[in-house]
Amino acid sequence: MLPWLVHKSLKKIAVIGDIILDEYLEGEVSRISPEAPVPIHRVSKQLYSAGGAANTARNVQLAGAEAYLYSVWGNDESARNLRGILTADEINVDGVLTVPDRPTIKKTRITAGHQQMLRVDWEEAQAIDQNAQDQIWSNLVSQGFDAILLSDYGKGALPTSFLERVFEYAQDQGILTIVDPKGKDFTKYQGCDLITPNRKEACEALGIDIEDAPKASDLGRLLKRKYQLKNVLVTLGSEGMVLFTEKENQAPIFHKPVAKEVFDVSGAGDTVAALMALSFAAKVDYEQSVQLASLGAGIVVEKWGTQPILRHELEQAFAAPEAEEAKISGVRKVVELDTLLAILPALKRKKRKVVFTNGCFDLFHAGHLAYLEKARSLGDVLIVGVNTDESVRGLKGSKRPYVDVMNRMKLLAGLSCVSFVTSFGEATPLNLIKAIAPDILVKGADYKVDQIVGADSVIENGGQVQTIEFLDGFSSSHLIEKIQKSEA
Repeated sequence: MLPWLVHKSLKKIAVIGDIILDEYLEGEVSRISPEAPVPIHRVSKQLYSAGGAANTARNVQLAGAEAYLYSVWGNDESARNLRGILTADEINVDGVLTVPDRPTIKKTRITAGHQQMLRVDWEEAQAIDQNAQDQIWSNLVSQGFDAILLSDYGKGALPTSFLERVFEYAQDQGILTIVDPKGKDFTKYQGCDLITPNRKEACEALGIDIEDAPKASDLGRLLKRKYQLKNVLVTLGSEGMVLFTEKENQAPIFHKPVAKEVFDVSGAGDTVAALMALSFAAKVDYEQSVQLASLGAGIVVEKWGTQPILRHELEQAFAAPEAEEAKISGVRKVVELDTLLAILPALKRKKRKVVFTNGCFDLFHAGHLAYLEKARSLGDVLIVGVNTDESVRGLKGSKRPYVDVMNRMKLLAGLSCVSFVTSFGEATPLNLIKAIAPDILVKGADYKVDQIVGADSVIENGGQVQTIEFLDGFSSSHLIEKIQKSEA
């Protein structure tokens, strides 16, 4: 169990900062415009996610704490979209002020094949006025918090005067403060308990060109000395992260990342800051705090778009004693379709042969295992589509499934032969098969090829359809019948 979930009451974290709506226009480019030498992007999907401090709050909430968000947004469609995302996660947004003449910050990313082509920013970066500061302050001090997390994106939600007010209040009340910083001068963050810059931000604050940056073991030490900071966590991308603690005689604490495939680094810093805030609030020791933050960052960079860490993902990763990738791979095997579609292009570039199969997999048995092992032997990557609980009930009756979809997927993810697991809610996996476009579609030998859902689509794409004989004497229905007879 995660350290902050051991306590009887949830940790209560205030998240203050710049909130952003992230918009993704996913589509494809097939021709050049006749009007100008630019590609024509045909939009097929429009997606929204929470960015900036809003994403930080989602990380806090979905990792297992209570997040209270403080910021400003406009009276516009972007604000309504953000509110919907945040309230769906049960994040308290009472502290977010509506400022009619201030548009909500929005970043629009135009993508094709999950590759960014262009980003368009909609923003007016100016400091919030004194009236807004006072209203946020009044709401903030009316609550009691275990920690205050300041997510600074340099858009004006955290003026220096407001930061000074927060640090003074937090010190008086014994509340921990964590800062995800922005800008070239960290003087305004003096008084915080922890600051989490990345390498670029650290170099800018030190006035050093990143090409001439000192080794990682010196960056945090230099920041501490220059700005009189307590604890400094410098994130180093693929090299991991390093924590310099307030204990002068303690050596820097390094932690290397476990992610092998990086698909999108958007929001990774939010995850690190959120998990460090939860760890510090729960009085987790320094080494374990860094381990948790590194595990979380390693998981979210393998997701497409700005997405938070989920509690069950982190719990599974944390349960692995050595945190080796082989031991925690199961947590990253259970993926949403959007994440899977972001992963597939990299696999295809490496010429990995993708195999797909599907099923309910209720009451897993040796026959299932033999079938999946044979399916994996046909290619390099095995993707398993699993019917949701509602889908199973439609196929098998109201008493099924006996095991819920998340636990069925977790079980499959624990198998070495399975690469990824995703779910589908329809009666058939046709839409899933069309989206994945596997090289090989596999089904049981009780089906003929012309009876297999999705076979036509796979063949049209140049793929193959193969059937596999089931292990004699094994089926979920027979197992259920045997159990019922034994209990009669």
